[in-house]
Amino acid sequence: MFEIKSKDGLGRTGILKTEHGTVRTPALMPVIHPGKQTIDVKGPGAEIVITNAYIIYRNPELRERALSDGVHRLIDFDGPIMTDSGSFQLSEYGDIEVENPEIIRFQDEIGTDIGTSLDIPTPPGVSHRRALEEVEVTLERARESIEYRERMMLNAVVQGSTHPDLRRYCASRLAELPVELHPIGAVVPLMESYRYRELVDAVLSSVSELPPSRPRHLMGAGHPMLFALAVSMGCDLFDSAAYILYAEDDRLLSTEGTYKLENLQEMPCSCSVCTDYTPSELMGMDREERRNLIAEHNLHVSFAEIRKVRQAIHDGNLMELVEERCRAHPRLLEGYRRMSEYFDLIEKFEPRSKRSAFFYTGPESLGRVEVHRHLKRVKEHLGERLALVAPSRRPYSSSLPARIGGFSSLRPQSGGPWRVVVVDLPFGIIPLELDQVYPLAQSDAPGIMDLDGEEFL
Repeated sequence: MFEIKSKDGLGRTGILKTEHGTVRTPALMPVIHPGKQTIDVKGPGAEIVITNAYIIYRNPELRERALSDGVHRLIDFDGPIMTDSGSFQLSEYGDIEVENPEIIRFQDEIGTDIGTSLDIPTPPGVSHRRALEEVEVTLERARESIEYRERMMLNAVVQGSTHPDLRRYCASRLAELPVELHPIGAVVPLMESYRYRELVDAVLSSVSELPPSRPRHLMGAGHPMLFALAVSMGCDLFDSAAYILYAEDDRLLSTEGTYKLENLQEMPCSCSVCTDYTPSELMGMDREERRNLIAEHNLHVSFAEIRKVRQAIHDGNLMELVEERCRAHPRLLEGYRRMSEYFDLIEKFEPRSKRSAFFYTGPESLGRVEVHRHLKRVKEHLGERLALVAPSRRPYSSSLPARIGGFSSLRPQSGGPWRVVVVDLPFGIIPLELDQVYPLAQSDAPGIMDLDGEEFL
């Protein structure tokens, strides 16, 4: 069902196999509104889409067409389709007119590739007691869904509000079930209010208990500025209604943030929309034509970022991309810094060697797993008798042979020999006997230090 191809920390690329084809992950699933879609999503890069089974179920005409022709013909997409069960409507309106067994059977009957149980999307900030009660309902419905699905793959959604212990509890129970994928739900309010620190807690608490062999879907994450960070936390799938919702309001997505069309003097990228039209030309169009073109731009930007993230994982420099993207907004940077609290989790998946060098691009680089791992190792084995050598070019042991020989001949009045070390960015104390081991020799930092780097040393 899901095959991991390459890894970089918690980030991974893979292949998700479904009845209607394979999907390269990380992947973005554009949201398709049944009966209203006018925008091509396959051209910009969609290999899988998501649509709402509850909307189809509630509309007599759409329901009849879906049951007779299948959901793929209904929305005119021949690739894999995931369907939502109505949880979004439940979170928006507080009630829906369908039971879990009924919507599970319906998703199966219309030919959905990946169906979803009717979870309870507990919003952020509710009491621990309420969140636990709703987690138990979500778990019971996930178990129930297994009995009613026949052929489709099944999502089991992790809930728990902003309580990390409940996220872990829910994920650990879902991990015991014979399901194929795990969405992480009810995080849209956190993203909408830029509460990325709490988002990191919700995601990593969930991921810590989920099987690595199953894809994880960060529900509602459709802004390209977030993709790199989310993938670095172990997320594989994203769904986007943002491409069309933002276009309705004349807003253009980018990896640096969002642009309002009326404020643009120049178009922000090199997609066909941005090269064929100027901001003033778009402003002069009728509303529907302008919306469709902006939505096309939003899709191109989003899929370009997904491709860039996949390549970064392959090359082993995902975290450099994350650092670059997170500098687009202070709250995003706060979320990235929060990840350092989960060192033990991330370290389990961080490879000991990579094809790429470690680049120090700013103080955030000091929080990366490679630095923590090195310092932990050094502190455990270094000893107390140190001879500091001023850093030179790497590898230090080759560029300082005379000085090394002099220090090596020294002996303290009591005890063993001196340990010759260099102090330099980004790894701090570097014993010379280790300086040709990855990533110490395969690293680089600016010759002019920033204040955080100086304080670290």
